[in-house]
Amino acid sequence: MSYTLEEEILRLIDSKREDDYWDFKQQHHTNKADLLLDIICMANNRVDRDAYIIFGIADKTFEVIGVENDENRKNQQMVIDFLKSKSFVSGIRPRIEIRTLMLADHEIDVLIVKNSTDTPYFLTDRYSDGNRTVRSNHIYTRVGDTNTDIDKSADINNIEYLWKKRFLLTRSPFEQIMKRLENKDEWKTDEYVYYNVYNPEFTITLEDDDEGFELRPEFYAYAMTNSSTMYQMLSIKYFGTQLYGRQIVILDGGRYSTPTPEWEFLYFGEYRTQADYALKCFTKDSPAYKLNEFLYNEDNHEQGYARRRFFEVVLLFEDSLEKDAFLEYVHHYKDDFLKRLDALDGEWSWIESNTQRQQEQVVIRLKTGKVLKQMLEEFRQLNW
Repeated sequence: MSYTLEEEILRLIDSKREDDYWDFKQQHHTNKADLLLDIICMANNRVDRDAYIIFGIADKTFEVIGVENDENRKNQQMVIDFLKSKSFVSGIRPRIEIRTLMLADHEIDVLIVKNSTDTPYFLTDRYSDGNRTVRSNHIYTRVGDTNTDIDKSADINNIEYLWKKRFLLTRSPFEQIMKRLENKDEWKTDEYVYYNVYNPEFTITLEDDDEGFELRPEFYAYAMTNSSTMYQMLSIKYFGTQLYGRQIVILDGGRYSTPTPEWEFLYFGEYRTQADYALKCFTKDSPAYKLNEFLYNEDNHEQGYARRRFFEVVLLFEDSLEKDAFLEYVHHYKDDFLKRLDALDGEWSWIESNTQRQQEQVVIRLKTGKVLKQMLEEFRQLNW
């Protein structure tokens, strides 16, 4: 089941306990060495997922007391700058995000420590604050509701797991392929087949999509200089077995190729049973967007121009949590959305359609994409 961040945090609070990937704090840290230790332990957690440090929850009772009056309260940029100033091995630091939620008429802060295969995270130079010291070359982790002691290193079995995670030995073949897409130099191609030079059993094939010839161009095709569209089918294979398939759209007269983005919808009715507006989007952590980046040649200026035009009307979210929160934000400010939509003027090239209604639908989706992109930028500024 997929939860919004608020639903997940409420579920964790209701559990009245702490565990492998979440920890409750009554207030923000007063000692920065303790903050650093907590972040490292969460980044090295054993459950292979994002972890949460949740501020504003009372000790023992788990009552929501909030952090609005916490003099030690830190924002996201403060924590990022703090981590940047520390000497992590290979210069790779945990990635974090801070989200503020309103619960029981109080503000609570959720420090999200992003899951990664860059484990184990550890310092090459010790860091002290008062009588607390995070040791250099010590590997800390979290098992159950307990962090590794600050003056010790994790048990050897936990350290072995973290190194296996770094080398993808805990991942399925598909997950390994997705991770290896990040390094394009590992891949060679003979036009329609890509293979990984270190693991040749990992292949990506492109084939013509015969059914695609019958499809009309989607609205984003008309954001391009050339609205002509073709389709292919992409297959990710392991020893010839297909692990993943996706339709690829070739836009702007062949200049730009991308997996087709996902549909999302805005529901403004009381019961949200019928969609009022449609949009297309990716989340950065999805296989489709990772393939989008893999297929993109940043040295090709024409391709870069087409890609920028594409993302003027197609939204790109950090993850599904941001997407869900943003859609709720738009629903809350629907009057502002509708006002901007009515005020937006746009001129698009000839639109291929069988009816006037189809042409109007393409235009409204182009305008919807442009307005929502502007609102997404404002939404991020509010939640920074």
